[in-house]
Amino acid sequence: MNEECVSASPLPSGRTETVYAGCKINLFLFITGRLPNGYHELHTLFVPASEPRDELTFSPAQREHGIRVTCDTEGIDPERNTLTRAYELYAEATGFAPAVDVELRKSVPHGAGLGGGSSDAAQVLLWLQRRAPKPLPEEALRALAARVGADVPFFLLNRPCLAEGIGERLSETESGVEGWSCVLVCPHVRVNTAWAYAAWDAERASFSLTEKTKADKNNRSSCQSFYGMNDFEPVVFAAHPSLAALKAQLVEGGADIAGMSGSGSALFGLFRDSGRAAQAAAALRKQKESAEVFGPFLV
Repeated sequence: MNEECVSASPLPSGRTETVYAGCKINLFLFITGRLPNGYHELHTLFVPASEPRDELTFSPAQREHGIRVTCDTEGIDPERNTLTRAYELYAEATGFAPAVDVELRKSVPHGAGLGGGSSDAAQVLLWLQRRAPKPLPEEALRALAARVGADVPFFLLNRPCLAEGIGERLSETESGVEGWSCVLVCPHVRVNTAWAYAAWDAERASFSLTEKTKADKNNRSSCQSFYGMNDFEPVVFAAHPSLAALKAQLVEGGADIAGMSGSGSALFGLFRDSGRAAQAAAALRKQKESAEVFGPFLV
């Protein structure tokens, strides 16, 4: 587990514990098919990002069992969310259902393609796993995590991974950009993932990368040539031209690789030169009305 995302030494039972849930970027993302159930298959490369990150504080509760989530971020239902779903499935699988209150302080924005909700859910599963009398085997925990959300198994590992299927089939790998500086731009625009998939379905005939990706997906050097590519960009940028303009600014600022994460709206720039990364971040921060900027930080 990445120490940036989980406190290094869990506090003794009966006391509060605060953990941090980071996010992810997709170095590339290709949609390779659509399943009969409506879900889409992907070929993508997940890389952990240390900024932004959510904060979760777990406290023992004076009741028999169950989880209670509090969060002051608009749009999060405290009764039904990824945290409560993770808790319920773990309790169902193990019978372990401690009474716990979780205060969630969000920094990872909604609708940004950064996986914040999945990361939060993974931290609930890991918290339960550390305390359960009979923890789940690793494979069973991953399978359970995939039922919470397609990205949740990745956040259990929190290391660079090639992902296939709906994102749940993971293969650990080197990212190829170790030690590079990342500037992450989170625009004040939210992209609904369901809308993005529907828009891609409507325009799918215009995409030509899918078959090439299938042929080359096991060739790591070929995968590196895809960095920065994302099948969602054409439809998302058409609906939100300001996102295309921000990506262009990252490139103009010296980013060696720039792209959109997930279905958007977050954009990343990866820089070999840390000085250029700092300059690009400073220039983008002057546009406070259009986006929040994180970094530079190392990936």
